[in-house]
Amino acid sequence: MILNKRILTLIFPIIIGFSILSCSNSKNDKGLKYEDYDPEDFYEVIGRVKENRLSYHIPKTNVIFYEYFLEKEKPLKGQEENIKVHLKQGEKFIVLVHKEDSTISFFGYVDPNYRIESFNEARKKANKTFNKN
Repeated sequence: MILNKRILTLIFPIIIGFSILSCSNSKNDKGLKYEDYDPEDFYEVIGRVKENRLSYHIPKTNVIFYEYFLEKEKPLKGQEENIKVHLKQGEKFIVLVHKEDSTISFFGYVDPNYRIESFNEARKKANKTFNKN
């Protein structure tokens, strides 16, 4: 009887954890790949990095969590694994969004203008810090 309670106590958090991790409003975390679509089916929008971390499985890969349609009250969210570019939280990039289903999105590319903008913001912050003395 006690053994059954311990087993249930272990299984319940695992099930809850998996159900929480599987919730997302982006379909690109369901195994779909950009290569599965025609490139003409997508358009470009601005996205922003929410989080950047390593995956839990081996081999470790970079996973980026992002939001797009930033002008909306509640932007859509997406994630992509195996991104070669390292972006910091808040950095902007181009997201490819499916024309018929806006919940299907993929990491596009980093526009050099966004990198310059990010660099200039960091420089201004550093100048403020060092000019206080």
